[in-house]
Amino acid sequence: MARRVGARPGGIFGLFELVEQHREAIEYELIRAGVRLRDVGSERFTWRDLFVLVRGWQKAPHNAVAEAVHGHPVWSVAEQLAAILVDTLAFANWQRAGKKSAPKPKRLPRPWEQTKAQTLGRDPIPISEFDDWWESKKVGRRGR
Repeated sequence: MARRVGARPGGIFGLFELVEQHREAIEYELIRAGVRLRDVGSERFTWRDLFVLVRGWQKAPHNAVAEAVHGHPVWSVAEQLAAILVDTLAFANWQRAGKKSAPKPKRLPRPWEQTKAQTLGRDPIPISEFDDWWESKKVGRRGR
């Protein structure tokens, strides 16, 4: 249990670090399980009990700890398969429709995938440089 994983501590030190990082999510799931974080170390709720619960939560869908650790909701295998089926069915229907002008269907968004954010322009222009920039754009337009 005291084994190190990469650069992260293992065992109780790793568990303590995880609790410090995601305390609220772990407390929430412990309350749902009928125990409290303050009970850790007692005969009723040992460090091993906490380790086993947290280890299971990190892998299980639909819980606060998995979402806090991964940074997004965790889907079950059934949910992932359902999304694949929906995407496949939408694509197949689009193909069978035979309308070349019809837009290609978009995939259902997955929580772990980054959305492509539209970026307009670049960094903001400092106010001290704005007038010069504005005037340079006007000159360019007059010549057209």
